[in-house]
Amino acid sequence: MAYAALADFEQRYGGDEVVQRESMLGAGALNRALSDADAEINSYVSGRYVVPLSPVPTTITRIACAIARYHVLGDAATETARRAYEDARAFLRDVQAGRAQLDGADQVSAATGAATVDYVTDERLFSRSAR
Repeated sequence: MAYAALADFEQRYGGDEVVQRESMLGAGALNRALSDADAEINSYVSGRYVVPLSPVPTTITRIACAIARYHVLGDAATETARRAYEDARAFLRDVQAGRAQLDGADQVSAATGAATVDYVTDERLFSRSAR
């Protein structure tokens, strides 16, 4: 399940930008960028939420579009595109740290998301009290 479709990207940034990017980078470039954005989002939220996120929060659709746009623009990225990308990553880091939540998304259960390690050691061989 994709977090944002080409239609979402076009609605946010206009059809002219879609046509321009596709003509420069080739057909399917924006779909690949959106897919890469999904993977980037999943890498941040997978510790707290079941991925792929379903239903997709509108915030995640916006973030996926911002990430894809920044990557597609490459060296031609504007300050606005760069700022939107950095804001998106900051929000994802907040989700990862538990400072922000994704409404409607299924959280990872404690048994699945957290692992514990138990250490077993031998009895102490030397101590100060044995002198």
